[in-house]
Amino acid sequence: MSLKQHTSIYEQIDSLPSLPATVSRVLSVTSDPESCGDDLVNAILPDQAMCAAILKIANSAFFGIPREVATMDKAVNVLGFNEVHNIVLGKAVFNSFRKIPASSKRTVDAFWQHSFYCALAAKVIAEDLKCPPSELFIAGLIHDIGKLAIFLTSPDEYLFILDQECLACYVNSHEEEQKRLGSNHSLVGLRLLTRWMFPMQLLTMVGHHHQPEKCVNYALYTTIIQISDLLSILVANEEEQTTDIYPQFTTLLPRGKALWEQLNLNINEDKLQQWRQELLASIEKDGAILNIFTS
Repeated sequence: MSLKQHTSIYEQIDSLPSLPATVSRVLSVTSDPESCGDDLVNAILPDQAMCAAILKIANSAFFGIPREVATMDKAVNVLGFNEVHNIVLGKAVFNSFRKIPASSKRTVDAFWQHSFYCALAAKVIAEDLKCPPSELFIAGLIHDIGKLAIFLTSPDEYLFILDQECLACYVNSHEEEQKRLGSNHSLVGLRLLTRWMFPMQLLTMVGHHHQPEKCVNYALYTTIIQISDLLSILVANEEEQTTDIYPQFTTLLPRGKALWEQLNLNINEDKLQQWRQELLASIEKDGAILNIFTS
């Protein structure tokens, strides 16, 4: 790709619409240590569609809350600041890409299915490792958002990226994107989310999910997203589901083992199989959440 084409992709990304005012209000509230639950409720209440989505998610099997959550006050009290904040960010990202042509529906549906599986995997792993599951879920959900931005701005280049997504190409896919595009979907996603003023932890996880070893901060969280990304691909690939997966991880993530040891992660075949089974169960139980986000 020429420098002119590369510049054009970034220019088109920079021209994408800003996130709605609801998100700006929520980010302002959640970044203020003196804010309270009422402040968060008041930031969201003017956006009735967002309120409806939050209440649907709060009442889904995803959270397993025994009694109905009927108001935003109750949602914030039961779920907490961070949970509601993350739901707003996730829903807003989905809404920003609603104007994709109907002819591209299958491509976009496949994109969101992988993203959703990655999000569920990140939640499973985060819970096991005592990390914040909600934040990791949203990071998994938007980890590849740069691909969707490229699809909107340069559909032909997106088709090239799709060709690199097979397991055989996984190791070198990022490098091939860089050669072809002059950038890669991680950097494109980072640029988009920076423009949207997303929190630093999410920016780091999205921007480095293929290279968590380069993280100065949040290396553990970003490593979880990398593992979740690959695990979700293996789960979606039916012929891979009956084979050992630890050898595939160490082959497809050549720097992974050293990083896991550095982070004191005891990852082996049994642990990966445990996460895979929990992910399959979560896909079965929580599938309706994706419909809420995309509705």
